[in-house]
Amino acid sequence: MKLITINMKQNLLLLVLFVPFLLFSQDVKLNGTVKSASEVLPGVNVLEKDTNNGTSTDADGNFSIKAKEGGTLVFSSLGYKTKEIKINNNKVINVTLDEDASLLKEVTVRGFSDVRGKARKRLESIQSMPESVTAVTSQQIDITGIDDIGGFLTQIPGISYSESQDPGTVMISVRGIPQIRYGASPIATVVDGVYLASADLNNQSLFDIDQIEVIKGAQGLFYGKNAIGGAVVITTKQPKNGFEGKVKGGYGNGNTVDLESNISGSIVDNKSFYRFGVSYSNSDGFIENTTLKKNVDFRKDLSMRGLLKFRLGSSSTLSLTGQHNSSRSGSVTYVNSNDNPDFEDFNPNSFKGNPTADFLGVGTLKSTIVAASFETAFDGFKLESHTSYSDVDLFYNGDYLAFAPIDVYGPTPAAFQTMNRTSRTLNEELRLLSSNSLSKLQWNLGLFYQNVDSNWDTNAFYNEDPTDFNYTNTAIDRLSADNNTLKSLGLFGFLEYNLTDKFNISAGLRNEWETLENMENVSGVKSNRSYNAFQPKLSASYKFLKDKMLYASYSRGFRSGGYNSLVVPASGIKKEIDPEFTNSFEVGAKTSFWKNRFIFNLAYFNTVFENQQVYRFGSDGVRSFLGTVNFEESKASGFEVDAKLRISNHFDLLSGASFIKTEITKAFEASAIGNKIPFAPQSSFYVGLFAHFKAGENSKISANINVENKGKKYWFADDLYGTDQKDVFQKPYTLINTKLIYDIKDFTIGLWGKNIFNTQYNQEWWPFGVFDGDPKGGPIGDIRTPSQPATYGIELSYKF
Repeated sequence: MKLITINMKQNLLLLVLFVPFLLFSQDVKLNGTVKSASEVLPGVNVLEKDTNNGTSTDADGNFSIKAKEGGTLVFSSLGYKTKEIKINNNKVINVTLDEDASLLKEVTVRGFSDVRGKARKRLESIQSMPESVTAVTSQQIDITGIDDIGGFLTQIPGISYSESQDPGTVMISVRGIPQIRYGASPIATVVDGVYLASADLNNQSLFDIDQIEVIKGAQGLFYGKNAIGGAVVITTKQPKNGFEGKVKGGYGNGNTVDLESNISGSIVDNKSFYRFGVSYSNSDGFIENTTLKKNVDFRKDLSMRGLLKFRLGSSSTLSLTGQHNSSRSGSVTYVNSNDNPDFEDFNPNSFKGNPTADFLGVGTLKSTIVAASFETAFDGFKLESHTSYSDVDLFYNGDYLAFAPIDVYGPTPAAFQTMNRTSRTLNEELRLLSSNSLSKLQWNLGLFYQNVDSNWDTNAFYNEDPTDFNYTNTAIDRLSADNNTLKSLGLFGFLEYNLTDKFNISAGLRNEWETLENMENVSGVKSNRSYNAFQPKLSASYKFLKDKMLYASYSRGFRSGGYNSLVVPASGIKKEIDPEFTNSFEVGAKTSFWKNRFIFNLAYFNTVFENQQVYRFGSDGVRSFLGTVNFEESKASGFEVDAKLRISNHFDLLSGASFIKTEITKAFEASAIGNKIPFAPQSSFYVGLFAHFKAGENSKISANINVENKGKKYWFADDLYGTDQKDVFQKPYTLINTKLIYDIKDFTIGLWGKNIFNTQYNQEWWPFGVFDGDPKGGPIGDIRTPSQPATYGIELSYKF
């Protein structure tokens, strides 16, 4: 009995001793938001003190972590004072970090190495990614005057962007990988996690943008098909507590009027939010049609976007977005050499003349996108879902080439054309990804599904009376009428592991299964086929010194196959277009010096193409169209440099350069072998000088001047048009843009200019003169799409 009593006392003593420990060692789930005095802070490190347990705040400054009750959370971020918070009974911890005044005096490029992006589907430092990544923030967007995707891409070395023919036709080239006319872009475009499947949307205006990133190199693992050259990731501004808004108006030459407004706030503080914006632009244009005495490059754009965001409990978020864009602009704005004696035949660097068409082309582009994004946090990982549906409708009409009588987009009312391109896309992506940013192992698993229904109808109308400008009686030639369905299913996984504090490795793979169906309604031919695309990715990085990293990567990407409307054996045009694959190798260095005042990044890349897609004209003697062929193998390699220098507290210098060597090595068209890849500038560079001064107690002045240069560009892949490729290239050209902004309290006034020295170049050039057997000056002549002249204007804005 005595022994039992002693044992009971011992057990009671042990229980008394360990109960406090058991209580204080219980894990509790904590959530909260980290902000500064003016805004939420993404990428803040949240660490449980004296452990390896940690996470970081997301793009909205939110975090979620499990920690020991009674422990301490440590919040740290570059440029801010570290703060420690004791874990007590509160499960919601909201933290405000104070700027570190001592660091502000020393770290003059504060925040560059901490600029964070989602190019690899999770929030991480741009400078720590083993990839070539460039990002611009909302402040840079304002001062550089970026108002569309093209305005951003032209400032990135190694990328070119041009527009032609209608509101949706753009030509993008990334590291020697060109876009296929009317076809898929070489880059994936993602807005707030929503994949834009239609290349026609790459011409849309941008407003209310928080950050834009471009990641170069094949990104098939993260973005699937068509990301063979990289991806553009756009993040719009997010709502938060408190009401705020902005109105902006502007006026420029060409009778250009710009209006923009947005409002944002909370429906219920910390629980539900809204943000709505609208943008409107209307320009009379600058390039006159001398036959009709009207400008051909007029444009009107209306864009609307709405966002509702809900925090569901402590760890889940639901976002509902809707966007509508409507554009109306001139189309088929070609200048021909027949009616412009100063536009020299067979000279791709002749920039004289004006459009002379008898038919004023008009194009419209309407798109609607609705999306739902859901995110919920679990212990150590997150679940994300992105669902979207888009409806895109493009239509244009305009003058057309006629051979009887001969009229190459000229003043004779011989013929006109119409085209209608539509697409309806359903996307769904599910992702599981790790959430402990301080863990040695990061991972990402996902499933992607896409269904695209698209139509493409093209018609030519030949005038029965070539003197009737009203086209009262026409004969219709149905050039194409295609219905297409593409279904994609992708599975992907990605692992990243820190072997040491300095050495990181990652590996991932994605397999995509695609099914294509085509109904060619002119001939009544129905086709279908399936294939799969395996896309691995490997990378390694080594931090050999503080803020200095070497990296190497390999990745594989692909561009979807398709169908041509016609089979033209003489031009090598087959019914089936094979999918195109790229194998990309990259080695580089990311470094910073002088307490982050000087950032210098260098990359070398080598890309090997399999079945590269190239477009060309084809005709079966009745119908003419642009078809796509495959060249067996091509190569592209080059160097890229990206540098940033804080000269002083008032001046920043940003620059970059790219040098690319391309070659077609295997092709069924013998004349193409040894030629350069077309539509890909062989070099480019960008230099931007930024200035900012405090003008008074509540005012400041900001200014920017930037120089963009695009190098030699070859127009065609082979010698199909009767001449060597080396004779048909565009010479290098340079554009200079500038902007000056004066801020006083909540008011802003800005003056801007684009292409201020009115540099001329061709956005597109076709040697149609070869069709008459005399490219040096026969009756048919050549055509070109002129560049935009100098534009300038003033803008006013008010924040409330």
